[in-house]
Amino acid sequence: MAASSQDRLTLSYNVDGNYEKLRLGLLEGSNPAAYKRLLSVATLNATRTMVAPMRAAAPVGKTTKNPGRLRKAVTARRARFGTPAAVVGPRAGRNRAGANGGAWYRWFVTSGISGVRQTKNGPKAVKAVPGNPFVTRVSGNPAYQARAMEAMAKTVESFFNNEAFKNTILRFKRR
Repeated sequence: MAASSQDRLTLSYNVDGNYEKLRLGLLEGSNPAAYKRLLSVATLNATRTMVAPMRAAAPVGKTTKNPGRLRKAVTARRARFGTPAAVVGPRAGRNRAGANGGAWYRWFVTSGISGVRQTKNGPKAVKAVPGNPFVTRVSGNPAYQARAMEAMAKTVESFFNNEAFKNTILRFKRR
């Protein structure tokens, strides 16, 4: 053949989805701590996709001089138990929003108030307030769930494709 020949060999391949599952399984078996860190980061990234829709769905009161504290208190954070996991919703605490106070009343808004109060003299009937379960409504939305699962899959995929991210996950070792 001549040196200027246009003959080429083209090789292409498609990676089966099971291959990525195999790589993830090998990581779990060879380095369980790194696997757990990877899933912790991935679940946190997945829950961060739900913060904006949940803030938009949070009710805003009109009775205070600083409305919107419940909306500002919605955040994503790592779960304390059952890790790797993450939680999204209004955070507790009086001081979460600085000097203006936090959303200490979040439980009343999301769950509502019963029509019966227990007093020293026995139960008394009062006006019941229905709850506004905006957290359940947003987290149960299939479109938001699909977006969260996509973000989690992208995080795991970037672990295998991005060397800097991979080194960050693998760097921390407890001895």
